[in-house]
Amino acid sequence: MDIRFLTTFIEVVNTRHFGKAAENLYLTQSAVSARIKLLEEYFHTTLFIRQRNSIQLTQAGEKLLPFARQLCDTLNEARQELQVQSAEYVVCGATQLASELSLPGALSHLHNAFPDWSVKAEVLTLDNLSRQLHERVIDVAFSTEVLKSEEVTSTVLEQRPLCLCRFPAAQGGESSEFVAIDWGSKVRDTLLTQYPTFRDAKLRTNSLSLGLTTLRAEGGVAVLPQDSADKLIAQGAATHFDTLNDCYVNLYMHTMKSVRRVGLSEVIASLLPPSGN
Repeated sequence: MDIRFLTTFIEVVNTRHFGKAAENLYLTQSAVSARIKLLEEYFHTTLFIRQRNSIQLTQAGEKLLPFARQLCDTLNEARQELQVQSAEYVVCGATQLASELSLPGALSHLHNAFPDWSVKAEVLTLDNLSRQLHERVIDVAFSTEVLKSEEVTSTVLEQRPLCLCRFPAAQGGESSEFVAIDWGSKVRDTLLTQYPTFRDAKLRTNSLSLGLTTLRAEGGVAVLPQDSADKLIAQGAATHFDTLNDCYVNLYMHTMKSVRRVGLSEVIASLLPPSGN
């Protein structure tokens, strides 16, 4: 028996109207009536009492309903599970800064290089990123900090120099104007050595986009990637404040050393820098 007969039966029960059921199922009313008739012939019983302004279930129809729903639910679950198992997919996770700096480019690459693959992306804390990678909930992880694990391969995708920028409303280099974007302890220590007053920032955030929104709205001073700063300076939105010697942010990609799913190794390899370093 075709499962569509049961889904049609359930839709007629839900709507209590052959015409509405047909509309919801994108069928003609005659097709709905024909399916119900075939279902009744299959079970050798009448399922509906057709009255002028209403449709009621017979006792046999009442008994069939829970079985029909259970069968449809089971088959739908089976279909979804088989689709998940057979589909080609990759799950990416990233910390907040990495999601803003490297994830858009990685997703664009995956969509272009593997158009038949489904891609899922999530923003996670570093601890959750590590945990979900080890549990194989995510396949590829991106962060601005290294993951310390013997089971994980960490690769530096790129290294971006950092500099200090000032946005128009700022008048000087006071701590009341400093927006502290969290680039890690090394950058923070280097900055505070040169500018001790920046220890007291007006805003601390792990989001580059949030920091930039605040800077554009209120002015201020912040550490930014040099390439981002260059664009803002060229647009007249910011000015160069100071060069920070030996200050940079690393963008890491992390994967498990043991890759189990077919095809995933090729996806991972495609994300690596040309040199493979």
